[in-house]
Amino acid sequence: MKVFKYLLALSFPVIALSAFINARTGSNTQGLIADTTGYHIDTLAHDLTVPWQIVFLPDNTMLFTERSGKLRIYRDGHLLNKPAFVIPNIPQRNKTGMLGMAIHPEFEKNRFIYLANDYWQGNRIRLQIVRYEFRNDTLIKPFVIKDDIHANQNHTGSRLVFGADRKLYITTGDADEAILSQDLKTYNGKILRVNDDGTVPADNPFVNNDTARKEIWSYGHRNPQGLVFQPGSNTLFETEHGPTGGDEINIIKRGMNYGWPLIHHQQTREAMLTPIAEFTPSIGPGEAMFYNGDKFPQLKGKLLVACLRGESILKVTLDGNKAIGQEVMLKKVYGRIRSLVTGPDGYIYFSTSQIDPAEGQPRPQYDMILRLRPSGTKNTLVSQKITANTVAQTSPATMATLMLYQQMCASCHGDNLKGTDKGANLLAAQLKHGATKAMLMAVITNGVLDKGMPAWNGAISKPQIAKIADYIIAKRRVSLRN
Repeated sequence: MKVFKYLLALSFPVIALSAFINARTGSNTQGLIADTTGYHIDTLAHDLTVPWQIVFLPDNTMLFTERSGKLRIYRDGHLLNKPAFVIPNIPQRNKTGMLGMAIHPEFEKNRFIYLANDYWQGNRIRLQIVRYEFRNDTLIKPFVIKDDIHANQNHTGSRLVFGADRKLYITTGDADEAILSQDLKTYNGKILRVNDDGTVPADNPFVNNDTARKEIWSYGHRNPQGLVFQPGSNTLFETEHGPTGGDEINIIKRGMNYGWPLIHHQQTREAMLTPIAEFTPSIGPGEAMFYNGDKFPQLKGKLLVACLRGESILKVTLDGNKAIGQEVMLKKVYGRIRSLVTGPDGYIYFSTSQIDPAEGQPRPQYDMILRLRPSGTKNTLVSQKITANTVAQTSPATMATLMLYQQMCASCHGDNLKGTDKGANLLAAQLKHGATKAMLMAVITNGVLDKGMPAWNGAISKPQIAKIADYIIAKRRVSLRN
């Protein structure tokens, strides 16, 4: 498949909806921003904590999760003060908490809502999917669909989507243990497919494999946070966070292996699928959707992706199974964007994700739920096209050494190199795999796959690998001297 590289760390001026750039965002609870190109942004709710998922009920009520453990209701133009539901003592470690949500296709009959949330199992973090009934503006009758999924402060996945087949699809991350993505005995780094009661569909690909989790639909994923079926074709598209760039858009096929951590970026290997689009540097893809409303004709049928690190909305034009064009909207205007949905009115609703250690930079009144709608004066969206010329302006080789270490090593070895429960203390007097620069470079290049450390060869250049090794050696020298 053709791979597109998409760079957001560019030096060109931001081009977006003009008034969005000049407006003071988040200044009013019901703030209306007029735009000379014919669009408004409404601030529907503010002072939130990472609104992770937005959904709409058949009566047009909006529900959204906050990562702090709250389910909120927005109805008739107002955010209800009292949360519909609260999970107390929910783990909040970087990216954990109350996450994905989906409503049952027959919600009007059964009132079922599905929530993904982290929870404590002793001193360990786990992920569960629970079905509730939504009655009298609260959740009752919890029924566990799936639990005891390993979780960590990062890489939790947790997007929930129902297919036309009435099956529930669930994304899980690798929980910072990369090798789990290739282990069919675990739920991590997978897309799971279950019946609405959590049982296993008879046509799942590994249902007759006694050494695999029978809920698995696909595997070899790192941290998939977008999942959407294309209207008409019913093709399943997924967005996924990669390592130091290498973010992906994939077409998900039954039973297939998407390679992590054995391959990433543009690497290939037999029997493993590569993405239809790859993004370096990282855009941090969140929720994905196909616009199928009637208010934005120019977006009809486009794949839209909320971008966290990219701080924008990515518009992808598809030709069958190929990505043939990309543009960005609202670049660097509202910060990190996580949830992105079409409302029943055809407008686009999205959430910001700035209360997001250690990457977000909160602003006054953040986080927010925002609505994009036409003003009726002109119906064109202005966006930034991604071209070969812009790709040439920036290379991953220009990244600072510290940023390279943070992106590639810190999640396991810690910001201060002192290690975590997932990775070794790099300041230790003896390093089994990296006592010299040559040994360190070999480990970074080839990985230690049986310990869950991926090979970075192909993701970054040999000079970058040398810089990381030099950085570790310098830090070790200072530590040992002290």
